[in-house]
Amino acid sequence: MAHSARLASALTAAVIAGLIAPGPAAAQEPAAPVEQGFAGNYDYNGDGRADLVARRDETGILEVWPGSGSGGFGQRYDVGPGWNGMDLLATAGDLDEDGRADLLARRASDGALLFYGGDGTGFRPPVRIGFGWDAMSAVVAGHDYDGDGRADYLAVESATGYLWLYPGDGTGGHGVRVRIGSSWNAQKELTAIGDMDEDGHPDIVAVRGADECMYFYGGPGSQGFRRPVMFDCGWDVMASAAAAGDFNGDGHADWVGRETANGLLYLFTGDGEGGHSSSPVIDVGWGKMTIA
Repeated sequence: MAHSARLASALTAAVIAGLIAPGPAAAQEPAAPVEQGFAGNYDYNGDGRADLVARRDETGILEVWPGSGSGGFGQRYDVGPGWNGMDLLATAGDLDEDGRADLLARRASDGALLFYGGDGTGFRPPVRIGFGWDAMSAVVAGHDYDGDGRADYLAVESATGYLWLYPGDGTGGHGVRVRIGSSWNAQKELTAIGDMDEDGHPDIVAVRGADECMYFYGGPGSQGFRRPVMFDCGWDVMASAAAAGDFNGDGHADWVGRETANGLLYLFTGDGEGGHSSSPVIDVGWGKMTIA
């Protein structure tokens, strides 16, 4: 069966369910704080709708793709060039609690993790979180995994396979990390989806390298997540999965996936029960893009 068909018919009973150029963008009046709900904060242009952020790998230009609110896109715009020096881009929710969606990036040259606070159209100049983050095979953020009301970081340590929780401090930084899992280096990618089953705890999904299948890990993350549930296979033909908030406006958290060979972009529409109701193709030409 074709991969797109497998995606469209994936099990839904137990399922899953996210920059300026290195210079400042235009300023904007501060927005009211936005609660970190089940879908998180993915509104990068301040219109109240979830958006995507992606880099064109050939040029290093970072772009915002404004969501239409119904599962499509408005007119994309450039944030700036120079992003091909980053080997990791990740949506970050509202880490500094100013009501605007933020971004994390890891600089390939020295392993520094950088926090880019959102300004309503692009991002403010970066703040360095720290060095040594090249020891992590995955870094994700944007949801409250320890239940203190602030968005946190999760990271997988390559050498040990430990899963670390870095409690957010409400300013873009983090507190003392806590180990919440082991053997996570068996996963080739990690995605902070949000609260896909809407039980009050944000969840994650991961693709296991051994079988190229995607697994749902239900929260709470502070307790190491619940036992994984495999819900779809065939992800060897997919380059990535990225959280997208409530991208189609139905009140449930969604995510996107990019198929490598043909550049198709799929939207996985969450059903609010831990699954997804459909996976339509929403755009083409994403073969050489990195989605934050």
